[in-house]
Amino acid sequence: MTISADDVRRLLASDVDDAVLVLVQGHTDVIAAAQLDSDAYRGALRVASRSDLVSRAHGAQMSEEQMAEEAAKLDSAVSNLGA
Repeated sequence: MTISADDVRRLLASDVDDAVLVLVQGHTDVIAAAQLDSDAYRGALRVASRSDLVSRAHGAQMSEEQMAEEAAKLDSAVSNLGA
């Protein structure tokens, strides 16, 4: 699995208001959305934003099972894109 429950946990725990989970060069990272325009993240795939995830989950508190489920959904979406 490319996207893990740990990735979802890191995104939810981020203290950056506009945090996004990205996939770049085969690994994930949680960054500020503005960093997507930087050289370091050029070509990165934006997987999800913290606000999107909080909205879908109806809050930032998720059980381990819910985080695993969200990770599986995100991973499936990435796989379907061929990333």
